Amino acid sequence: MELLLSDEQTMLRDSAATFTERRGGADRLRQQRDAGAKIDRGTWVRAAEAGWLAILVPESAGGLGLGLTELCLISEELGKGLVPEPVAAVAAVARTVGASDISGALVCGEKIILPALMESARSIGDETPAVTFSANGDAVSLDGVKTGISCPDDADGFLVSAIGTDGPVLALVKRGDAEIQAKPTLDGATIGTITLNGVAGSAVAGPNETPATIAALLDALHLSNAAELLGVMETAQAITIEYLKTREQFDRPIGSFQALQHKAVDNLAAIEMCRSLIYQAARALDGGGGSPGLSSAALSKAATSALDVCKSAVQMHGGIGFTDEHDIGLYLKRAVILAARYGNAGLHRKRYAEFTETHA
Repeated sequence: MELLLSDEQTMLRDSAATFTERRGGADRLRQQRDAGAKIDRGTWVRAAEAGWLAILVPESAGGLGLGLTELCLISEELGKGLVPEPVAAVAAVARTVGASDISGALVCGEKIILPALMESARSIGDETPAVTFSANGDAVSLDGVKTGISCPDDADGFLVSAIGTDGPVLALVKRGDAEIQAKPTLDGATIGTITLNGVAGSAVAGPNETPATIAALLDALHLSNAAELLGVMETAQAITIEYLKTREQFDRPIGSFQALQHKAVDNLAAIEMCRSLIYQAARALDGGGGSPGLSSAALSKAATSALDVCKSAVQMHGGIGFTDEHDIGLYLKRAVILAARYGNAGLHRKRYAEFTETHA
């Protein structure tokens, strides 16, 4: 699919590509992994200066007032360069918290607030929250556990979904008030859980507005994650095509072998189908004409295709593709993590089917 981008969208994509070339790449990911740091604050400030954290925030609240299409363009480029910082997730949170001091701190890169919506490994984020709260004015006291949070040790706080007697609520929780347990992931980042024992928080959205707010937040998280997966598989494909052109067996490039040609074409077709679905879903949701199920359809397709493309890329590299020294393995590892970040492909297919049946 050839995207028909406006001049502003093209400039945004090109700036993200330049940023990725300078601040991303496999070598930088290895260095950051070995150093133990998961979010580089210098890189984070540069992303804020580029305006990406303000991309979904309305202009009236000091943001850029753009949409999911622009967020996906950025996420795709960051995926190409294996940039580990959760730019899209924080951008989505910045829109959710609205016009406030917290939003201002997020868009300037001063604070990092991560979404904490998932109840278990088989959760997407739109289930009835297991975390409970009791309210006292705008302050809330929260109890329970949230999981599936990327780089929780590097966050300044969390946006938590909870349930009370009057219904669901979204609340901000400070990092120091939560008990954090994190473990390393395949791609060198971390994932973890937060435990809340009577933790104080501040309400962002009340019972009447929380369901719609969470739905919009999940659309942004799911679609941007799909776009990041698209970027990962695009670069994996590009690396592999170059390898097929230069690696020789029997005095000829292995790219001349018909079986490998067919596989490379299948991978290209999968990539283009993902691109079409992701950006059509983004434009439909930006225009107010799409259901929340569209984001799950895009993420399900992207997760399945990215794993297939990256596994195929490693296989076509042969033995060297399985070594840590070769970059191609890092793309497969990133695809594995992203494909399960907000629930696996099967869960999203089920969610899409349920939305389709409900709105049929």
